[in-house]
Amino acid sequence: MLLTPIINSIEYLLRTGPFIILGVALAEILVSLGWFDKFDFLVRPITNFGHLKKECGVSFLTAFASTSSANASLKSMYDRGMIKENEMVIASVLNSFPAIVMHWRTLLPVLVPLLGTTGIIYVGLITLVGLLKTLIVLIAGHFLLEAQEVPFEYTEKKEAPGLKEAVRESLGPAKKTIYRIFSVMVPVTLLVFILTDLEVFDLLGTYLQPVSEYLPVPVEGLPVIAALFASHLAAYTLASNLMEQGVLSGLEVILVLLVGNIITSLGTLRIYVPHYVGIFGPRLGMRTMLISQALRMFVMVGITGVIFLVK
Repeated sequence: MLLTPIINSIEYLLRTGPFIILGVALAEILVSLGWFDKFDFLVRPITNFGHLKKECGVSFLTAFASTSSANASLKSMYDRGMIKENEMVIASVLNSFPAIVMHWRTLLPVLVPLLGTTGIIYVGLITLVGLLKTLIVLIAGHFLLEAQEVPFEYTEKKEAPGLKEAVRESLGPAKKTIYRIFSVMVPVTLLVFILTDLEVFDLLGTYLQPVSEYLPVPVEGLPVIAALFASHLAAYTLASNLMEQGVLSGLEVILVLLVGNIITSLGTLRIYVPHYVGIFGPRLGMRTMLISQALRMFVMVGITGVIFLVK
């Protein structure tokens, strides 16, 4: 019974682990080389408004390549005392926006052929959710964090070492951080996949399905919501067929997909729990994940409500 969860856990760790290791190592090397100052100008308006240190800005840029690397680098900075807990949480939530933008490469090739303009609008709305979530967390940082009136000194002023020396200096701190992350991430990942294999998340979805009958969507769109519990691709394909047959309009398909996204959000826990808890630890990981997901749901419910009212 444990064979499948073990295999799935290994596959997940092999897929995400290298990026986490890379993120931690890169953060330590950049600290040694003093490169944070060189990247500061790219995201200075964002970090200045959110009262975040420039190190968080570099993490934000890293998130466009890998959210795992970006968050792992934040944890490494936190462990070294470079940023405080609230800064780390806010910066981590901020890092979720680049992940949405990078998700275009998987969404657009599927949604555009299936749903055409409707698919593009849906992706735009999902991106808008991420953008508004980012603005909210920046405003929160503006009021909750102290303004950075002077440059943050993460080391004593000294001449930057060469690359080889910087790599050598970063090995010790990087190893400690990586060990701390994976000592939590491995068992949590295995537990999540065991629960998935026992269909615990599917059971939660089954309990939620009856609620869909009371949602502000056409009855014809309920099968699309049900399909989302099993496969997003299946749901998009079904929505495409219903739209082609004239059963649902483009606006109704968007509404159905947004509502389905809200209802099936519990299913995403199997992805987010190993990521956040594995990188930040149980307390900080759960706090960061819950804040991020709560903000996402709040914004998505608001946008869905507006579309329903103007429909």
